Order: sequence, then structure tokens, then C-alpha cells
Amino acid sequence: MRPEDAYKELLKWSRKLALLESIVEILEWDQRCYIPQKGNTYRAEQIGYVAKLRHEMMRKPEVGEWLAAAEGGAWCSDPLLDESVNLREWKRWHERATKVPSGLVEHIARVTSEAQTVWAKARENNDWKSFEPCMAEVFALKREEAEAIGYKEEPYDALLDQFEPGVTASLFASIAGRIKEDLQKLVDSVRDCGKQIDDSFLCRRFPIPIQEKFGTMVLKRLGYDFNAGRVDITVHPFTVLAGPSDVRITVRYDEHDFRVGFFSMVHEGGHALYDQGLDAEHWGTPRGMPVSLGVHESQSRFWENMVARSKGFWKFFYPRLLQHFPILADVSLDNFWRAVNKVAPSFIRVEADEVTYGLHIVLRFEIERDLLNGRILIRDVPDIWNQKMKEYLGIKPPDNKFGVLQDVHWSAGLIGYFPTYLLGNIYAAHLMEAISYQIALLDDLLERGQFFTILDWLRTRIHLLGCTYRPKELISQAIGQEIDPSLFVGYLKRKIAEVYGVVS
Repeated sequence: MRPEDAYKELLKWSRKLALLESIVEILEWDQRCYIPQKGNTYRAEQIGYVAKLRHEMMRKPEVGEWLAAAEGGAWCSDPLLDESVNLREWKRWHERATKVPSGLVEHIARVTSEAQTVWAKARENNDWKSFEPCMAEVFALKREEAEAIGYKEEPYDALLDQFEPGVTASLFASIAGRIKEDLQKLVDSVRDCGKQIDDSFLCRRFPIPIQEKFGTMVLKRLGYDFNAGRVDITVHPFTVLAGPSDVRITVRYDEHDFRVGFFSMVHEGGHALYDQGLDAEHWGTPRGMPVSLGVHESQSRFWENMVARSKGFWKFFYPRLLQHFPILADVSLDNFWRAVNKVAPSFIRVEADEVTYGLHIVLRFEIERDLLNGRILIRDVPDIWNQKMKEYLGIKPPDNKFGVLQDVHWSAGLIGYFPTYLLGNIYAAHLMEAISYQIALLDDLLERGQFFTILDWLRTRIHLLGCTYRPKELISQAIGQEIDPSLFVGYLKRKIAEVYGVVS
């Protein structure tokens, strides 16, 4: 077979895979937003069946033949050509898929679909015991998947590589270990400085319909295309890429805490801006796909923290916020900005401040890594969780709803996902520095409302490139230097110094 013909077959194959994946995305979005309670069991079968179909298509024997033939094409002389990029990733997909039995893929999809339903109810009722068997089954299946894929050092590597190619458990542990110490020092410095920041006004009554109206206005100004997306309410916020012009956001609101809904909306908006910025011409191929979850989280954390918690952002939006919520008329811009940047250990990860957030991630990484390696037991996880919360953050959750049951990830089988949040923070700090150096100080751009200038920079250097580069290479190309985790810590130190007037 000629290389050109083989490549055409691979294109058709890849786009069919994308169709099946988007079907699963819509099924899962509906399940977490609108499905009637009694529909969950059958929905799990639907998701499992489509996941199996996709996996079987991924591992078809002829795919290997097409890949071998296509690698003889002239494009292989340049690894950055679209064809070379696609072939590199297609080969990775196929090799991984051939190692995992289709029955296991279907089983995992069905079990995790059911487990998410059990988790949501268990979280609502603060009932760890009802979720514990599901979690045990999910981890057993994911360990089986890791063994099928294979690894050099430990099972966690096989799962983490799916979300952040090239990063291993030991590599992330070394990064997390260094950053954990720095974050704890920052928390101590804030506590010891004695300065109290009043954020009580953020817990006044903020009617949800008005929160939705303000958040929607902000998302539009940031560049989110509502003609190619929508916003819905769910228990645990997420974003769905259901097609080249269908990127949906979900959020969770709290009528008595403005931060919960607003920052989750901007966070998910960051994900959505990435997905809406992918090159539609390459839809259904790696060249038109996000490169990794770490890079994806860099977009959400950049917009949520570097942008939406900055003083420049609120200089632009605070007058508009007061129009929506006159109840804040007695609060100065400066006091509001300090309040949304307050550092205080809290139980819920998605509501954590920028400093303590990383400690939440380290805790989860350590637990799921130890579970996969058999160093701890499922039944002991709540106690271990509480012990680590006390050690790292100085607080102990009042119950499991505010502790081990708060995240959807383990029920969804997303073992190895948590490290991407911390990596995303590290990448985001680098992007902020690069924008400030290459264009203008980020705060100045935000104060002038030049959000599209920022978005265009990200589109050119991150979104439109798809999987052209590997994650680390992509960020390094965008910023013009190697990635240094200490830069993220430096950013936090400067923020703390400005907010609290202290330096760690």
C-alpha cells in the first residue's frame, strides 16, 4: 500500500474514533446534568458499549499495517509536519490499545459510570461505606489496566502517562516534594504575619440567576463563544469537548459564597477557550487535539488565578460587578481583591486559594499512588486523608463529605489525573511571565480589557498547535525557556507579598 493511501485510511479511522469519543462525552454530560435517577444503570451499559466499540476500532490489526506503510512517506523527514505529528500519536494510541483487552475497557467504562452515580449520592449523604466497594473495584480495575499496559518503575506510571505523556510518578514526586515544602512555608508566613483579611462580604446573599448573568458576561468578554457552547449546573464542575463547535461548561453555585460559582466558571471557561481554539481543520486527529491534561489545566488555572484573581482584572470588572450586586457597594476594590486572594487552609480543593491548592494535590497524589502500589488499603483512606490534611494544612475535615468524598475523579477512574493540576499551575506561571515579557505586563492588559490580546497569544502558541509538540516542549516553545517549577513558587511569593505585605 502506498504511504498516501495508508494515511488516508488512518485519517478516516481517526475521525471515526473522534465521533465515538464525542458520543461518550455527550452521554456522560447528560448523566451528570440531566438524566433521571432511574436511567443511570442503562446509561452505564450505553457508555460501556460505546467505549468497547471505540477500543476495538483502536486496536484493529489493519491499523498497524497502515501505520507501517504510512511511515514510509516523505513527510517523515520532518517530525513537525501535520502527518508526522498524527502518525506519532496514532502509533502511541494503537500500541497502548493493543495491550488492553476490550472486555476490560468495557468493564471499566461500565463500572466507573455506575460508581459516579453512587459517589454523588454518597457525597450528598456523607456515606463513605456505600462508596467504598465501588472505589475498591475501580482501583482494582485500573491496576489491572496498568499491568496490561506495562511500566518501567510502578503501575502509576502507566496511568499518569495517559494524562501527561513523559511524566512518571517518581519525577512528579520529586517536583511535588520540593513545592510542598515551599507552599507550607508560605502558609506559615501568612499565619505568622498576623494580618487578617476580611472576606465576610463574599458570603452575603448572591442570587444564583444574577451570578449566572454576571459570569456569562465575563466569559463572553474573555472570548468564550456561546454559539458553540453552553453553561449548565452540576455537582462537580467540568468541561465537555463534544465536537469542533460544541464545548460545554458546567458549574456549581453557592448563593452565600460568590467565589464558588464565579471562579469555577472562569476555571471551566479556561478549559473551554482551549477546546474552542483547537484547529477545526484538523478535527478528529491529534494535530487538532489538546496535547495533555497538564497543558489543559494550565489554561484553566491561568484564567482562574493569574487573570481572574489579579488586581488589573478587577479594576476592569469591579464596576460591572457592583452593577449586578449593589450589596457590595460598601466594599472597596482593594478590599475585594485582597479577599479573593485570601490564603486560608480549607477543606474543599476546588475552593482552595492558590497557595494551599497545591497541598491538596500532593495529598491526593500520594494516596492514589500508595493505593496502586498496595501500600495502603481502601478502607483506611478516610483516616489517611484526614491525617494528611492535618499535617499539610493544619485542619481536619469535619466529615467525609468535606474530605475523601469531595472529588469525582476516583469514581470516574481518573487515577493519575491529579498531578496535572499542579503541573498546570507551574505551566500557567510560565505563560504569565512570557506574556508580560513578550507583550506587556499582564495586569496592564487586563486593566485595559485587552482579553483578546491575551487569548490570541495563547491561540497561536498553545491552542492551534494541537499535539505538534509534546507537553513540556510545547510550553518551552511558547515561553522561550526551559520549565522551572521554582518560577511558580516565586509568583506566589510576589502575590503574598502584595496581598499581605510579607515575604517568605
